[in-house]
Amino acid sequence: RPTNVAPPTPNALSASTCEGKNALGERGTRIRLRIHPLLVAAALPCLRSSVYLNRGYTVWFHLCTAFYLLTDVEFLRRALVVMGSSITMGWYAAIGNDWLRHGRFCHLLYMNMPPLLRSRMVDASGRVADAPGSLPVKVLSHVLDLLLHPGLVWILWRAHRCQTSPRDVVTWATVAGTYALSRLWSVVHRTHNGHGIGIFYAGYEVYDLHDLDSWPVAYAAEGIFYGLLVVVLLRRWGGGALSGMFLKM
Repeated sequence: RPTNVAPPTPNALSASTCEGKNALGERGTRIRLRIHPLLVAAALPCLRSSVYLNRGYTVWFHLCTAFYLLTDVEFLRRALVVMGSSITMGWYAAIGNDWLRHGRFCHLLYMNMPPLLRSRMVDASGRVADAPGSLPVKVLSHVLDLLLHPGLVWILWRAHRCQTSPRDVVTWATVAGTYALSRLWSVVHRTHNGHGIGIFYAGYEVYDLHDLDSWPVAYAAEGIFYGLLVVVLLRRWGGGALSGMFLKM
């Protein structure tokens, strides 16, 4: 019996397919934790302060990633892509500054690896050693660095293949929220270490450093990154507003 029901559009079919993949995975076997965010948040006071105080902003990024894995909050995944990208920009800008200005290639990385690895690369005076035996550990450090900075961002980006549009990830909420969290990290660490109130932390308490001149470079790279995102959002908003004006004419 013929009906007047229109066939599903390609967009509708794509959306339903995406929902199925997101819920069950590619073959219907994916299992995801979905603990209520309030329950996870209620457990946060149980964390020792050493987990998040005098820890790099990357550690906060990893803690937020763990929160996402436990709660499966989609907005948080998208925000983590923005957050991780900004950290990657700042981190490699700082490493590049240390190399170009002082000739220290990736010393920031080697000096801030876990103690077991650091002891194989850094001598008693706090200087990076060039001994042949340190080469495999340095290679391992670079592998871990790539995995935990751009690698983790890529994994979060690809976590939901049907929801990786830049338009969905780069929003006013994700940009403003992650930048505010970055400034909160600075406020917390300035206050905790007695540097007074301010929104840009720079000190020796969080990272092992030879000097402080990489901090401004990292913040500048972060600012450029967020500035570009704001330009994209303004152009998107302006384009939509102009299109609406033309449609009304």
